Amino acid sequence: MRSILRQFRRAPGRILASIVALALAIGAIGVLAVPAVSEGTLHDAVGRDGLADIIVDTTPLDADRLAEIEALPDVAAAEGQAIAAVELDDGFQTRIIGLDFDGQTMDLVQLDAGRLPVDTDEVVTTPAIGSIGSTVVADGEPFEIVGHGSTLWWSGDDVLYAPFDAVVTETGGANHLVVTAVDDSEEALRALSDEIRTLLDASGAQFTTFPELLPDGSTPIDDDIAQVSTLIGMLGVFAGLVALVLLAGTTNTLITERTREVAVMRALGGRSRQLRRRLRRIALGITAVSLLVGLPLGIAISNLVARMVLEEFVGVTPSFAVDWTIVVASTVGALLAARLVSARAARRVTKLSLPEALRDRDGAPFGGNWTHRLLAKLPTGGLLERIAVRSTARRPARTIAVTTQISAAVAAAFLIPTLVTSVNDFNTATLAPWSWESVSVARDPGLPIVATDDHDESAASEAGVWVDGAIDDWGVDVYGMSPDSQFFSADLRSGRWIDEGKREAMISDGFASRRDVAIGDTIPLELANGVAEYEIVGTLDDSYVAVYVDRADVATDLGAPGMANVVWSASEAPVIDVDAAVRVNTAADLAAEDEAGRDAVVLIFGAIGAIVVGVAALAVLSTMTVNLFERRHELAALQAVGARRRRLRGLLTRELLPVGAVGLAIGIGLGAVGARAIIGSFEAGDAIDIGVTDAVGAIPFIVVGTVAALWLLSAAVVRTTTKKPIAVTLRGAA
Repeated sequence: MRSILRQFRRAPGRILASIVALALAIGAIGVLAVPAVSEGTLHDAVGRDGLADIIVDTTPLDADRLAEIEALPDVAAAEGQAIAAVELDDGFQTRIIGLDFDGQTMDLVQLDAGRLPVDTDEVVTTPAIGSIGSTVVADGEPFEIVGHGSTLWWSGDDVLYAPFDAVVTETGGANHLVVTAVDDSEEALRALSDEIRTLLDASGAQFTTFPELLPDGSTPIDDDIAQVSTLIGMLGVFAGLVALVLLAGTTNTLITERTREVAVMRALGGRSRQLRRRLRRIALGITAVSLLVGLPLGIAISNLVARMVLEEFVGVTPSFAVDWTIVVASTVGALLAARLVSARAARRVTKLSLPEALRDRDGAPFGGNWTHRLLAKLPTGGLLERIAVRSTARRPARTIAVTTQISAAVAAAFLIPTLVTSVNDFNTATLAPWSWESVSVARDPGLPIVATDDHDESAASEAGVWVDGAIDDWGVDVYGMSPDSQFFSADLRSGRWIDEGKREAMISDGFASRRDVAIGDTIPLELANGVAEYEIVGTLDDSYVAVYVDRADVATDLGAPGMANVVWSASEAPVIDVDAAVRVNTAADLAAEDEAGRDAVVLIFGAIGAIVVGVAALAVLSTMTVNLFERRHELAALQAVGARRRRLRGLLTRELLPVGAVGLAIGIGLGAVGARAIIGSFEAGDAIDIGVTDAVGAIPFIVVGTVAALWLLSAAVVRTTTKKPIAVTLRGAA
């Protein structure tokens, strides 16, 4: 401990920076524990609320259909709810959920205040809709708010909960089926879901989305929590790399500065192994202090994030929990990493020959091999240029390391805008084949819109079908349209356009090539209610994963001949005349959603890129600091003969600029390759064509930024190095 305190007095700023950076990184890594911290509370909420295992939105079912489903051998309970899409008097679109408050066993409303509805004109909702005692008007009908609360399934949505009888008169029956299974494993739920789909289809019910399965007591937000915590946790891992680089630089410098001291101890009989162990204690001590700060910080952060997420989206307050796996892994990983980053420097110092170490001079003289002698004969400029070239050449391993570090920073700086540009171009390409200005989507289950082309009273329109589908377990969007549609005109890659009533389909070209689907093949297209077969007659350049068929064919397959569930319109403000509730999205709305998604991608990858750039910058700074410490006598001699700080800064800049130029070229190439690898993995995983658009416009900024960063690093290192008096340095005092 005394040794660590002495080192702290030598370089308090560097050691404090290492402790803070490593502690913050460990704290950020703690976010990986959020799913485990949330798990207990979520599972308690599942049991408390009675969350279903299978959820199906369908057209209305009567009591006999519900009884048939409940009679299935693997069904523990089946209940129907009535859900109607409504619009409040302020224009807000939401849903009113009709529940049997007295007899239900699933989706139990948890009250935060007030009471459950008793009369058909009473509702429970969220404070965002209104205060208890106030009146909310839905589709012209007034309802008194008697309580505030929610269910786990509808958590995060501002909906209305009313007695079943108040809503069923509007829907004509239960149109939201919830089922609890005897066996809630994923395989068992898939089998039971197929049975329910078959039974519903045979009864004439219409449903256009696949049943939602929640195996093993999972919840709808489990994946979101895991995704968010993983992203933040990965940022913590990258932050840990930054901290370790900083720790390595600090340790390397502190150990290198003790070269002469270690040599004296070796000359007096000290064993190299004991000395290396003593030197490694510096990094281990810094890491231990960081763990004392970082582990409680990580536990606090994970519980805080879990609390924020669950209170916002589930409406429950989680109990305090600790994921000991993350705690132990962080501790062991940090200590092992600290030992590794300090071991190399300790080994290097203890392996120096005693005369060289005691002399305390640079042990890498120029002229020792033929490449040095060749460089000495080349015209490399004036004195500073010759010194810069020779300093770069005499330590090739260090030069390669700096080049690699600069390349990593440049690669990250080029990869991020390339990914952003590529995603932006992909989003634009997915909408390019469509020429509509707005799309009105039915908010009720099934296909409630008549498939005619006169629903918009203000402009040209076309009714169609837009539902979920699957081909060999690959999810696809299924579009049913008129074969002579005026709102869709993607370029054909091969084949021809579909004909009316012939059960023909066109398919995305990228998906077809990755799934070995060819013109003339008959594909089994799985819809929500079963499998339908279509012959592939064309492939389209649409940058998407979709199947395009005649709207009449797919409507028939879905059990609703002549019906649809979307209306494409040439107007941004359509006047839709249909006997169904619809949600209108304009092209501008979708563009804004794409922009929001792109901003999220930019934020995530930008943060990771910034961390990578920070890692590289700290690594270069560390390498330069050690390099200048080893050359302190050379630089002191230059100062003694009149060289000012500006000249020394110019010397370092001349050394770094050629290295930076090579790093720039390599880094841009690596960034382009990395972007293609990342996008290629997305394309292979989702069977889509994204494409890569290199961010050529970012290259000038990267070049200027790299040059500026190297100059600033040179200035910072020179300023630090020249603080010690010249006489002290020339005497060789440690």
